[in-house]
Amino acid sequence: MRVLLKRFAGRFALTMSLVVLEAVGWILFPLFIGRAIDSVLADSTRGLYEFGALGIATMLIAIVRRLVDSRAYARIYVGLGEEMVGADEESDTSIRTARLGMLREVVEFFENSLPALVNSLIGLGGTVLILWLLNVPVFLGCLLVAVATVTLYALTGRLTTRYNEGFNDQYERQVDAVHSGNPRRLGEHLRAMMRWNIRLSDLEAGTFGLNWVFMTGLLVFAVASAAEQTLEYGAVFAIVMYVFQFVESMLGIPLYYQQWLRLREISGRLAGVGVEAGAAA
Repeated sequence: MRVLLKRFAGRFALTMSLVVLEAVGWILFPLFIGRAIDSVLADSTRGLYEFGALGIATMLIAIVRRLVDSRAYARIYVGLGEEMVGADEESDTSIRTARLGMLREVVEFFENSLPALVNSLIGLGGTVLILWLLNVPVFLGCLLVAVATVTLYALTGRLTTRYNEGFNDQYERQVDAVHSGNPRRLGEHLRAMMRWNIRLSDLEAGTFGLNWVFMTGLLVFAVASAAEQTLEYGAVFAIVMYVFQFVESMLGIPLYYQQWLRLREISGRLAGVGVEAGAAA
């Protein structure tokens, strides 16, 4: 995937710039809402106009990004698909069809998942910074939980990759199984695919559950710490809400990591048939 990023650096830079601008707009929303409230309480409408302008600007950036993304990634997919099929003439139809579908997964990750991941990371950074300003013990608790989450998913990364490899090996046999016209062979193929899928799902459920235990402990600690150190109800509410945002990001980002592990395994297959080699040309 690194080679693809280098080849299409200009397109990725444009789309990522729009993603960052959109994310910054969303981060500024709470600040501008507060300014709008203060403005209304002071019998002024300036804050409302500022908030409205931010909303319109963020909306326009979001629309432009989606228009640019759909066209840019469509061209990338078509170009790479042609290169892959042309460079993989020795493989049978089943493998080439499966790998074309895998290529689509890679492109869809850049088009859909990567922008969401960037938004989550920027939001996570902003949330942690605000918590550091509001309540240092809660901030430290967030850091501790973040380290625990990273460690958990790092320890299970190899197993996730192995399960994805088994699933993709079986997926490459799908067209042959269908083309054979043998219901028994097709049934065995589908059951084998589902076994790998169940293993992946069970692993994801286990890591998600353990990660949620970390997050629940953090929420309990945050409520207790905020209530003990802060007298204003509004401040306590704000701290808890920011911790909820942190928890939401920390539960979602690992899912992108697991998706990246799958795409890394797919990229290895595609590199073997010249897609990334062609991208380097």
